[in-house]
Amino acid sequence: MQLGFLNHLLLISQFELKRVFATRKGLLNLLTFAVVWAFILYYPLQFAADMLVQEKGFKQDFSFFDFIGFGSLEQWPIPEFGVFWHFALFIFPMLSISLAADQTCSDRERGTLRFIVLRSGRDSVFFGRFLGFMLIQTVLISATALSTLALVLSRDVTLLTTAIPNLLAITVNVVLAVLPFTAMMAALSAAVKSARQSTVWAILIWTFLAAIISGLAHYLPALAFFKVLIPGYQLAELAQLSEWQTLQLAYIPLLQSIILLAAGRWVMARKAL
Repeated sequence: MQLGFLNHLLLISQFELKRVFATRKGLLNLLTFAVVWAFILYYPLQFAADMLVQEKGFKQDFSFFDFIGFGSLEQWPIPEFGVFWHFALFIFPMLSISLAADQTCSDRERGTLRFIVLRSGRDSVFFGRFLGFMLIQTVLISATALSTLALVLSRDVTLLTTAIPNLLAITVNVVLAVLPFTAMMAALSAAVKSARQSTVWAILIWTFLAAIISGLAHYLPALAFFKVLIPGYQLAELAQLSEWQTLQLAYIPLLQSIILLAAGRWVMARKAL
C-alpha cells in the first residue's frame, strides 16, 4: 500500500513537470519568465551589484545602501548574490501564489478529479501535485541562481570557489521560503473552484491574517507568537542575514508548511469531488 502511494505520488509529480517543461503552453510560460528574469538580471540586479562593488572599492564611511535601508546587502562577500538574495525573497513567494494556484481546483470543476482519485487516491493527488509544483519552482530558483553565478564569473572568474557555497545557501533558503506559499495554495486549491478564486483568497487571507495578528499582538504582546502562522512572516528578518546564517529561521517555513498541508489534506479528504 505504501509502495503504491509513493509510485502514484511520483507519477503525478512527473506529470506536473511534463505539463510545464514539455507542452507548448508550459514552454511559452517559461520563455516569458526567462525574458522577465533576463531584464531583472541585466538591469536592476547588475546595476545594484556594480554600485556595491564600487562602494567596497572606495571604502567610504557613507553607504548609499545603508541610507535606503538595504545595508544587509553588504554582508554578502559577493555583491551579486546579496542583491539576488533580496530579489529572490520577493519574487519567488509571489510567483508561487500564481504558479501553484491550480493544483486540484480545475480538475474538480471539470469533473476529472473523481476519475483521477479512483486510480491513485486523494492523498496521492494532493501531495503529488504539491511535490510537482515544488520541483518546478526548485528548477526555476536553481536556474536563476546559476544565471547569477554566470554574471559573477563574467566579472571575476576567481570567485568561483567562494560563489558555490553562497549559491547553495541561497537556493536552499529560497526553496524553503516558497514551501509555505505552495502549501497554502494546495490547501486553497482543494477548497475552491478555480485558480482565480484560489489566488484571490490567498491574497485576502494573507493580507487580513497579517493585519489581524499584528493588530492583536500590538495590544497583547503574548499573541505575537501567532505571527508564525503567516506565510512569509520571517522574510524581512531573513533578508537581514547572509550565507548559511539564513538557516537559523528554517524551522518557520517548515512548521507553516506542515500546518497548511495538514489543513489542505483535511479539506481534500472531505471535499466533494
